[in-house]
Amino acid sequence: MSEWNQHIFEELVSNTQFMEWASGRDFSNAEYWNSWVGNNPAHFREFKEAVKIAKTLHFRGTSIEQSDIQYQWSRTSGKINPDKQGSALKVFLLRATKIAAILSIPILLVSVWLFNNQLSLKEKYADLLHNKNEKKITVIAPIGARITVDLPDGSKAWLNSGSEITYPVVFNSDERRVSIKGEAYFKIQKDVVPFYVSSLGPEIKVYGTEFNVNAYDDEDIETVALAEGKISLILNGKEEFIVPGQVSIFDKTKRSVTIENSDVNNYSSWREGKYILRDTPLSAILRILQRQHNVNIRLLDPELGNNRYNATINNESLEQILQLLTISAPIKYTYKHREPHADGTWEPDQVEIFADKTRIIKTKI
Repeated sequence: MSEWNQHIFEELVSNTQFMEWASGRDFSNAEYWNSWVGNNPAHFREFKEAVKIAKTLHFRGTSIEQSDIQYQWSRTSGKINPDKQGSALKVFLLRATKIAAILSIPILLVSVWLFNNQLSLKEKYADLLHNKNEKKITVIAPIGARITVDLPDGSKAWLNSGSEITYPVVFNSDERRVSIKGEAYFKIQKDVVPFYVSSLGPEIKVYGTEFNVNAYDDEDIETVALAEGKISLILNGKEEFIVPGQVSIFDKTKRSVTIENSDVNNYSSWREGKYILRDTPLSAILRILQRQHNVNIRLLDPELGNNRYNATINNESLEQILQLLTISAPIKYTYKHREPHADGTWEPDQVEIFADKTRIIKTKI
C-alpha cells in the first residue's frame, strides 16, 4: 500500500470544485471526479479522506465584491518583495505574479482571495479533525441482543449481548484505537495505520484480520481467538504474536497469558446464536444464560459452579436449556417469571438453582 501523500490531500481539500462536488452542492464536474481515483489509484486514501471532510464541513461559498478585491490588494500589494517573504504565501504570490503577466491583475487578486480562503479551510479542517479525534462514541449491545458496528475506517465489530465498544468519531493518522467491554468479533481493514483493541487484558495490535475477543468484567479470564490474519498481544512491554487457529488465555488474577491451539469456531459461533461449550464450568454457563436471556440466576450451592460440562446451545429457549441441565446434571431449579411494577418497569425473571442430592453427579451433558 502506498504511503500517505499530504500534498495530494491538501490539493484536494483546497480545490473549490472538488469540495463543491464532494459535498453534493455541484455535480457539473461529476464525471471528472468520479474517474479521478481510477486515474490515480495510488492516492485512494487521500481522495477518500478528502471526500469525508467535504461532506463533514459545510462552509458557505463567498461571493467576491470589487470592494473586497481592493481590500485584499491593499493588504497584500506591499508584501510581494521576495527578500522579505519566507512563508507559503510568498511562494504562492511569486507564482501568481508570473500568471498575472499573461492574464490580468484582477485574476491575481482573485487568486490571492482564494488562497486566503484555502488556508482558512485547512485551519478549520485541522481543528475539526482534532476535535473529532477527541470525541468518542460508545455503542452498547443490550442484554439479550447482538448488534453490528461500522467503524470509521470501514472495519466491522459484532457485539455480543451486554457488550460495549468505544471509538473516536474519526481515527487519527497515527493509530486506530478502540476499547471494549464484553465480547466482540472484529473484521479489520488492512492499513499502514496500526489498529489497537484495548480492554482490561493485554493490548491487541492488529495487522488486518478477523478475531474474537471475550473480555467480560465478570469473567476470570479473557480470551482472544484468531480466525485469520495476524495479531499480537502486548503485555508488560512485551509483544507476542499468535497465528490463525490459536487462542490466547489471559488470567486476570495472575496477569499471565497462555497460548494454545483450538477450534476458533467454538469462540465465535455466538454470532449465529450458537454456544459451543467444552469443559466449561457451570458457573460460566450460567453467566452466559444471564446475558443472553436477561435473567437473574442464583446458584444456591456454590460448589455446583465448579462442575464442568460439554454442551452446544443453539437458539434454545432458557427453559429448554434449564430442563436439559436438570436431566443431565444433579440439579433442580425454580423459575419465577417477571412481574410489572406500578411504574410500568419490569424486573428480570428470577431463577434459583440448587443441588439434587438424590442423584449421582455427571460431568458431561
